[in-house]
Amino acid sequence: MDRSAGRLQARRRQQTRGEIIRAAFELFGRHGYEEVSMDSVAAAAGVSRATLFNYFPQKELILREIAAARVEKLKTILAEFAVSGKTPCFEDIVELILRLCEENARIAGKSKKLLLEAVFRQASQGVLLVARERAIEALTASMARFLRRKKRAKLAAETLFAVYIATMLEWLMREGVPQRWLMETMRERLLVLREGVA
Repeated sequence: MDRSAGRLQARRRQQTRGEIIRAAFELFGRHGYEEVSMDSVAAAAGVSRATLFNYFPQKELILREIAAARVEKLKTILAEFAVSGKTPCFEDIVELILRLCEENARIAGKSKKLLLEAVFRQASQGVLLVARERAIEALTASMARFLRRKKRAKLAAETLFAVYIATMLEWLMREGVPQRWLMETMRERLLVLREGVA
């Protein structure tokens, strides 16, 4: 197989994987995670049962993928700074986290419970710790570029991430609290944090 055919095949696999995740998340949000069968996911994604199981042998692996996608998004946004050549400041990091919060709120839709379940399943399986480490590495590299005390960049990144996770979890656990609360509270908490690390 030549290179272009290999790249095309890899792109198709990625598209199929993405379609399965999108369809599953939509179904989980509408009907609840426990109520959705793998057959339903396959049908909604437009793939055979065999294809679905080739990508995701267990339903829990789809939730893992959803949580991992959040960390990848963080890394993608941080990479934008590297490409632009701009040195991020703390306010840029705050805006980045607020963008993630907006996306999380959109993904959660009317089912914050589903996103909460995805997070807790990842935490109980240790996957969240791996994702956390990757996010901390990316944040540390960005924060080291503007902090006066560069040796504290990792501690600052860990603290920032802890505030992000704690605020997201608080919002997810409080079913009636609107997205506006998440955005306002996150911004206030991160700006208070800035006074201690900037």
